Amino acid sequence: MKKILLFQMNGIAYDSTRFFSSCLGKALENAGIEVTWFDFRRQTMKDLEALCGQSFDAVIDYNSKLPGAVLDDGTPFLNHIQAPFYNYILDHPVYHHANLSVLLENYHVICIDDDHNKYISKWYPHIKSVHTLSVGAAKAENAVKSEQHRKEGILFPATYLNPRDYYELITALPDSMQKYTKAVLDCLLSDTHCTFEAAAMQVYKEYDTGMAFPVFAQSNFLADVYVRALYRERVLEAAAKSGLPVRIFGEKYQESSIGEFSNVTVLPQMSYRDSLSAIAESAFVLNVMPWFKSGIHDRVLNAMYNGAVSITDSSSMMDTCFTPQQDYIAYSLDRIEALPDLLNTYVPDEDFRAQTAARAFAKVQTFTFAKQAEYIRTIL
Repeated sequence: MKKILLFQMNGIAYDSTRFFSSCLGKALENAGIEVTWFDFRRQTMKDLEALCGQSFDAVIDYNSKLPGAVLDDGTPFLNHIQAPFYNYILDHPVYHHANLSVLLENYHVICIDDDHNKYISKWYPHIKSVHTLSVGAAKAENAVKSEQHRKEGILFPATYLNPRDYYELITALPDSMQKYTKAVLDCLLSDTHCTFEAAAMQVYKEYDTGMAFPVFAQSNFLADVYVRALYRERVLEAAAKSGLPVRIFGEKYQESSIGEFSNVTVLPQMSYRDSLSAIAESAFVLNVMPWFKSGIHDRVLNAMYNGAVSITDSSSMMDTCFTPQQDYIAYSLDRIEALPDLLNTYVPDEDFRAQTAARAFAKVQTFTFAKQAEYIRTIL
């Protein structure tokens, strides 16, 4: 029997990583794999040290900081576990540069975007393998009683990001870094199909910075954060202008004017697990990709798996796996002004909703945690 050590860290973004590791661990167990859990909320550093010398077929951790953990002799902790280590990163690699740079003996990465895969493979050659695997779609614990019980309008389950706050951080950078970051940002704003790393490389080639490219890219991450926040705000405002009922939950919406629209209801923050119930109660779920151009965000997959229709900008992976306006409602970041009319065309159409949700539900079965577990078995 295969054996996997699975870490549960203190979660980020509404305990999402703890939820993911819990779902993945159960799916691995159902696939006949023996899972040893290590929970940082319940176990101690002494328990962690006791893992040294043990053997597993794999060690898995989400957005891991464990590569930076060292023993008293200065050697990496993970080198003392006899197993390949898989760092399952859920965002752009620039946010994980420090931990990706550690020269572990048996380092592997799972990521959720093919462009991220290529980036890691090129710039971190000590990492032995890189795999693209979307976060598994998960079912809500309390499924909707019937399709008639789904709430009207559109749900957006995500925190508010204030673009003005991030732009202030950019303007507070030292002059040289501010110049680079604004140049990267200009590339992103001029082409919504441009990846962050492509924009960073374009600027990198223009200046003799003396930095290695991964360091340069990481130092300009605020351009990525800002453009995500800007387009999220623009899409939300366009959805509100549709006049359709819009429900939003997450943090910091008191900083936004979005709640001033009479058709918008702002709900309190909730855990990732509870957000699935809100998705399952909804007819339509809005998504804005976090500048993933070759991946799929879990909001999209969870909407489909819980019988809601996803409304999202697209990506190459979306185009490969799903059909726009048949399996989901696709909008363009280049034509956000067209979103209100698009929503008013599709959202009131009950036949469209039912047929689209059914088609998407059939296709999203390949994105479940059970399918993730099957894939992980093949790479061990």
